Amino acid sequence: MAPSDPFGWVGATIGGKYRLDAVIGEGGFGVVYRGHHLGLDEPVAVKCLKMLGSLPPAEREAFQRMLLNEGRLLHRLSRASAGIVQALDAGAAVSPSGEWTPYLVLEWLDGAPLDRDIAERRARGEAARPLAEAVALLAPAAHALEAAHAQGVAHRDIKPANLFLADIGGRRTMKVLDFGIAKVLSELSSMTQAMAETGSTLRAFTVHYGAPEQFHQRFGATGPWTDVFALALVLIEVASGNRALLGSDVTQLYIAATDPAFRPSLRGAGVSAPDAVEAVVRRAVAVEPRERYRTAGELWGALEAAMAASGSPVHAAAPAPRPPSSPSSPALPAAGAATPTRDILAQHDPRARPVAGPSAVAAVDAAALGLAGTARAPLALHTGEAPAAGGTVPGAAAGFSPGAGAGFSPGAAASFAPDAAPGAPPLTTMRGLASSAASLAAPHPGSPPAAPAPSPAAPRRRLRLALGSAAALAAAAAAGAVALVQLRAPASALPARAHGGLSVPPVKAAPAADMVRIPAGRFTMGSAKGGKSERPPHEVTLTRAFDLDRTEVTVAAYQRCVEAGRCTPSGLHGPRATDADIEQRGALCTAADTAKSQHPISCVDQAQAAAYCASVGKRLPTEAEWEYAARGTDGREYPWGNEPPGCAHAVVSRAPGQVCGGRGRGTQDVGSAKAGASPSGALDMAGNVWEWVADGWDPGAYAKGARTDPVVPATGSKGVLRGGSWDFSASSARSTFRLAYDREAGDVSTGFRCARTVD
Repeated sequence: MAPSDPFGWVGATIGGKYRLDAVIGEGGFGVVYRGHHLGLDEPVAVKCLKMLGSLPPAEREAFQRMLLNEGRLLHRLSRASAGIVQALDAGAAVSPSGEWTPYLVLEWLDGAPLDRDIAERRARGEAARPLAEAVALLAPAAHALEAAHAQGVAHRDIKPANLFLADIGGRRTMKVLDFGIAKVLSELSSMTQAMAETGSTLRAFTVHYGAPEQFHQRFGATGPWTDVFALALVLIEVASGNRALLGSDVTQLYIAATDPAFRPSLRGAGVSAPDAVEAVVRRAVAVEPRERYRTAGELWGALEAAMAASGSPVHAAAPAPRPPSSPSSPALPAAGAATPTRDILAQHDPRARPVAGPSAVAAVDAAALGLAGTARAPLALHTGEAPAAGGTVPGAAAGFSPGAGAGFSPGAAASFAPDAAPGAPPLTTMRGLASSAASLAAPHPGSPPAAPAPSPAAPRRRLRLALGSAAALAAAAAAGAVALVQLRAPASALPARAHGGLSVPPVKAAPAADMVRIPAGRFTMGSAKGGKSERPPHEVTLTRAFDLDRTEVTVAAYQRCVEAGRCTPSGLHGPRATDADIEQRGALCTAADTAKSQHPISCVDQAQAAAYCASVGKRLPTEAEWEYAARGTDGREYPWGNEPPGCAHAVVSRAPGQVCGGRGRGTQDVGSAKAGASPSGALDMAGNVWEWVADGWDPGAYAKGARTDPVVPATGSKGVLRGGSWDFSASSARSTFRLAYDREAGDVSTGFRCARTVD
């Protein structure tokens, strides 16, 4: 269904030179049209703002001046850098339906936003990029931000959705979107009135890419260093294929962004990075703004120097020229193909009542608020004076849908004078107001902090309680929903902040030689092609890294635990095991054969497996952790890929007459099937023995949809075995195959491996 045309502009000409041909998107605050520049004979994108017709003439003029200033500033920035979407014109006109319509004309872009590109690569199993390629890809955006920073402008909402991979002149280059209209609308006096009533600062940003100072003003002012933080998170995501900050709600993301004990990094996301490069990224995501690089240019210069010093120079392609489009330009997407614009319409409540919508952007600011009910609301430029009382908060204008191939995206971050530290000069945030670049310099590490030092941090539990209301009201933020949240955490609930040095946590100790490290991340669990218990496939997020035994626990290791009195002897047993079973098959338990000391232990039940892991300071992996370690993020069918297991891949039951180098039927030494290594480097994740996991059996677990850190309590009679074994067919060795089994049973093919959370 095509978007509506509330103004009736389709087929008409606006501003005397732009014919509007079709609506490509509509949001709560505006309509985006595909247009045609009659004079230059080229396509353009025209954004028309809604819900301003009720403003009296004087306020219309003031708003139009603000819009023109915004357009001029964006035009100036785009002239300084080809990496910023170009503003061509701005104005206001009365529509065919009689509505007063402020509008902004932007260059038309063909291509796709970076977030869609990442998602499509993930679907193909190609989400991660080589680090040098990731750095080169983002270089145009870094240079564009540097041009803006040099002119005293910070973006404050850098994220993949606002980085557009544009096809220009047969070449692909990146453009920064959304230096936007939201910042103009947020200058309405009703915005300052709302801040006066709530008594707190409101900010707009996407929480998955939010810097500490955007979550809470106690961390200091926002500025170019805020873009530095977000750009580093985007780099981690582009290189790894997964978001750097993980969390299912605003509270978890607040903690992830502000906790000095947890800093996102390339290596933490599973990216192989030289020491120097890792250090650059860690500095860029420091909790303290003054400890980061001051501008995007400083960050990227340090990053490219570190890459070169490490023997991995980056040769970023120069941005493509922007010749005028011709009638043979790529066809524009159909209106029905456009992704809905991301703005939502919401009402402000003086009690900071959160408002959430189905958008893909998460915001914590009045920029997510609408104009409904703002008839004749007073209008004024923000001057830094005390805000007036009363009024309704205006909202951000609708932006170009990233899916529409246009050149402007919604979700722009708003910034207000209350962000600034006491006594600091005001920051220009796309207002077109005079401001020197020097005023945007980040505080020097030796200078006083930008905000008073917080009191010592309370325990994490207390922080969660202090922010509990925010979490409950913003649960949709995991999917990027728009929400207005007023964070009022007491000072004692804020994470500790380091002073006088870089807020870099101690480097995590490398895993033991017999373990592999699996970073936190997101993957698809289950398979649409598998059995009923494997369906439906669903997204699972694991928020903590963990180490996993490289191989299954051996007979020798388990016997040492038995001899120490911490484990009970293995042996065939269980609720359904008969005396005949024990007599006939008990000899097949690996511990019964002294020649099998390096074979995996078998004939153990779930409790025995858990007890052994506890005895060595570990635990059983959860079912989700096991599958993530076995198949990685690219959805492979087996740990090594999608081809069925050969002799070098797994120890499984073979067809009659099929032999593997004279190898007899039964288990083999752990790790002998080296070609079957998983993406994490674990061996025997398919075959040899079944492996117990920590979960109980729930046949309906997968029907619950996307989950974060899922685990089914082991309270029923059934547990879960994964990975197949020597006496089962190759099909059971698939990474998604699940076997429900008596938790109290130990059979000839039941074994395990252990895991350990990375603190």
